[in-house]
Amino acid sequence: MARSRAKSGTFFLRLVDITESAAFTSTSIDISSFVNVLDGELLRIKQLWWNWGSDGGGPIRNADVGTNAGCNATASISTETRTSTGSIGSSNDIVSVNNVYAHGDSNGKIDMITNETSVNPKDFDSDGYLVATDALHLNNSEGDAFANRIAVKCMMECDIVKLSLSDAQAVLVSQTVG
Repeated sequence: MARSRAKSGTFFLRLVDITESAAFTSTSIDISSFVNVLDGELLRIKQLWWNWGSDGGGPIRNADVGTNAGCNATASISTETRTSTGSIGSSNDIVSVNNVYAHGDSNGKIDMITNETSVNPKDFDSDGYLVATDALHLNNSEGDAFANRIAVKCMMECDIVKLSLSDAQAVLVSQTVG
């Protein structure tokens, strides 16, 4: 099969998902045109950025949080299809996990909002996170539901790397077994 992509240079992949009232949701992006394990070509995620906001665009609003309410949501990027967001401590396929926490005061104003990323591929020294699968998945769930739906967005800085067949296969096994 002919490939129509650049063999070198940095490019960006983006994923967006909307929360569904404490239900787990997931969306995927096909990256098979960037990965060919038999040729030793893998996608490297050099770093990624998370953004949470209103489902209509813009930042999380007072109405998204509610009155006297504490809210949180968790999102992850994974190399395998999931039924939960997972954690970096127990899931081989997790690339990154991000949490947003917010609280609304008695007047319906946001009095606290924070966002934390437990791991970012840039934390893996200069190698980033190597991906040997055909898709990336944005997994999203709310712990304490927001008053309105919110959106999570992820932008990933990527490039293609060339490994030996045995090294590429080892990466694939590490992301799909366990």
